[in-house]
Amino acid sequence: MPSIIVNAMKVEQPIGEFFFGKMKAKDLLEISYADVRRLEKEERDVEKYLGIQRPLKKNRVKDINSYINTVDATFPNSIILSIDEENVFWNDGELSIEYSDESKGNIAKILDGQHRLAGFDSNNITFIDYEGIEKDFEVLITIFVNTDMALQAKVFSMVNQNQTKVNKSLVFDLESLATSRSPWKTCHSIAAYLNDKKNTPFYHRIKRLGVKAYEHEIEPLTQAAFVDNLVKLITPNAQVDRNIILGKDKGFLGFSSKTLPHMDTDSLNKFVFRKAFSDDEDETILKVVLSFFSAVESVWPDAWRKDQTSSILNKTVGLISMFRLLNFILSSLLIDKKLDLKYQINKEDFAELLKSTNVSGGYFLTLDATSKTSVSVFNHLKEKVKFK
Repeated sequence: MPSIIVNAMKVEQPIGEFFFGKMKAKDLLEISYADVRRLEKEERDVEKYLGIQRPLKKNRVKDINSYINTVDATFPNSIILSIDEENVFWNDGELSIEYSDESKGNIAKILDGQHRLAGFDSNNITFIDYEGIEKDFEVLITIFVNTDMALQAKVFSMVNQNQTKVNKSLVFDLESLATSRSPWKTCHSIAAYLNDKKNTPFYHRIKRLGVKAYEHEIEPLTQAAFVDNLVKLITPNAQVDRNIILGKDKGFLGFSSKTLPHMDTDSLNKFVFRKAFSDDEDETILKVVLSFFSAVESVWPDAWRKDQTSSILNKTVGLISMFRLLNFILSSLLIDKKLDLKYQINKEDFAELLKSTNVSGGYFLTLDATSKTSVSVFNHLKEKVKFK
């Protein structure tokens, strides 16, 4: 009979006894399953709800899968499981999970952590350490034995109800502590600079941690919105870029010869700040962003005023449309060879292009702040801008 040996400890809490230990991700994948909440009909068409888990979110699994492939991936919190007592044997600090070949995929019910576990596949259940040695990716596990559905539901509810989602602006702000470069760190630094320096269009305009920082100031934009949309002008995958740079900085074998992807001409024209980022020229990105939004402020001053609450330029949808317009302008100039990757373009150049649209500031005061608005504003300006 197959078995998995787990180095574990027994824990006693008011809810009862459970075990805490570690297991190879590949072993847990083989024996675990998620009991998704569902409605089933029994005899005589009696309906009954079964299961406790939420359905998997494919995009979240995809993001976790990408994260697991990074050089510093970690899951320091445990995956919580429920296993029947007939499959668990405890002997002085060693826990053995035994099962038959026929039942191995139906042994450990996941009470919490199904998305983390679903992020693993045959390509990332092992990893290469900095010395080039392949090792099994291990995960922490908490095992409840022989728990009924009521207790399983209580554990699931307790863990998930008490979790507070981390503010994305705070996550980006913490990038400043990273020792290696990344698209997120670059864009955070630019956001912080523009927000802190007087005489910039974004002075005290960005909520650095997603909350108001200055008692008597109006901060209509979040740091997360600024960073997210500037990153899109640098890379199609910030995680991949960060992983390559971090791997090279830490001297991981296999990374010394790696270079950033998407450095072909088409990509450099599409992600207009990619070359500057690749060349470690964050100041160049800052100067162009500052020049463009200074032009926006000068061409549409009333709509840009941060106390102009009816203007979509003071909202995320307006910020998105302006970043898209900046990318379109730079991309068009690069493709037409009217600009090279040294980005010799200033505020006056941008202002001339914005004025060529013949769009007045009042236009931005008449729109509703919906997700569709950012697309319609961008398309409207894109069609009207005239290049010499």
